[in-house]
Amino acid sequence: MSLSSARTVEGGNSDQRWEAHRLEAVAALDILDTSPEKPFDRIARLVKAALDVDTALISFIDAHRQWHKANVGMDDQQIPLQETLCRHVVKYGGPLIVQDARQDPRFAKSRLVTAEHGLRFYAGIPLKTRDGFVVGTLCAIDREPRQFPARDLDLLQDFADLVVDQLELRERAMTDELTGALSRRALYEEGGRLAALTSRHRHNLTAIAFDLDHFKSINDTYGHAAGDEVLRRVAKTVKLLVRKSDIFARVGGEEFTILLPETDRQGAAEAAEKLRKDISALRFEFDGTTVGVTASLGVAAFDASTGDIETLLTRADAALYKAKNDGRNRYAVWGTGDISVRSARRRVLKAGKVSFNNGGSSIDCTVRTLGQEGAGMDLISTADVPDEFRLIIRSDGLDASCRVTSRTRTHIEVEFR
Repeated sequence: MSLSSARTVEGGNSDQRWEAHRLEAVAALDILDTSPEKPFDRIARLVKAALDVDTALISFIDAHRQWHKANVGMDDQQIPLQETLCRHVVKYGGPLIVQDARQDPRFAKSRLVTAEHGLRFYAGIPLKTRDGFVVGTLCAIDREPRQFPARDLDLLQDFADLVVDQLELRERAMTDELTGALSRRALYEEGGRLAALTSRHRHNLTAIAFDLDHFKSINDTYGHAAGDEVLRRVAKTVKLLVRKSDIFARVGGEEFTILLPETDRQGAAEAAEKLRKDISALRFEFDGTTVGVTASLGVAAFDASTGDIETLLTRADAALYKAKNDGRNRYAVWGTGDISVRSARRRVLKAGKVSFNNGGSSIDCTVRTLGQEGAGMDLISTADVPDEFRLIIRSDGLDASCRVTSRTRTHIEVEFR
């Protein structure tokens, strides 16, 4: 990103700083866009039955939408943030009771209220982390106005506490439920131990970071059940390749890492190429269509300049993004060619705005990956986003000129100009 194409914006007021920390808390959960899980579904069903309402939702809120982890009674899996009632629960950090939304000037003109069979009654409880950040809501919705006595509010709060308890159990888990791979937490715990041993005894240790190319287009086109099937099959393919001593972890939606002790850089590169070929050979049948997948991979080796597991993984990520920028469905190796840490991106969850028409038009987005040379962001729809625009992240003081390098229905990858 050149100095002429990026400029600093005002560094954020207290509300922006609070929102930035709140989004970090949401990101730490690693829950957005994940598959349904029985404990959350069960709580939503119990809320619907116990309170005798039409709809019960467990929702998590990022920078541009409300996304439903558990959904009993509503068709939409996500709602634009500006249309939700739950955003008020997040903003004020306390319960919100609306007995008749048609009579409330804040909500009377909302699409959710004015639609045929629109909502009338709403009760929402914030889901708070131990640090006090509101990451989402548990809410009960009905198509008829109603009273909500204190005993019902207490009951809904008890259910919200159960959701938070389940989130904490989920966070402590060492294994990813969908793929059977280790969790991010386990990767860093085991990886830290391996890095210390490697540094002390001068053993070989390498890392392969990889993700699936254009994976979001599978979710957009065929649904999350199809995406889950792809992830399970890819994980099974990896497990057939790795040794018992290797560490295989899922670190994000379609992002994985393999740590290979007692393996040098050349050996890891050969393993990466074998994995690339095995993944590209997979075939899936979705809606009568045969679908293939490919992966981009990055390889890095622990050496005297590495120091810790964080640096090793950052270098593997930099090589991964080099492979993606070079055309995908390939691997790249840290320490060869022109790969630098500038190429790496970190996983983030930041509030952003896509700005175009000389600032006359803007669309809220959630920035999911960010580096010195580019970013990836989610939107409700990318249909109205031009190929060139400015990305504004006020919490970081960033205003950068961007060019779209790839897009799906809900995700855009850009490079800074």
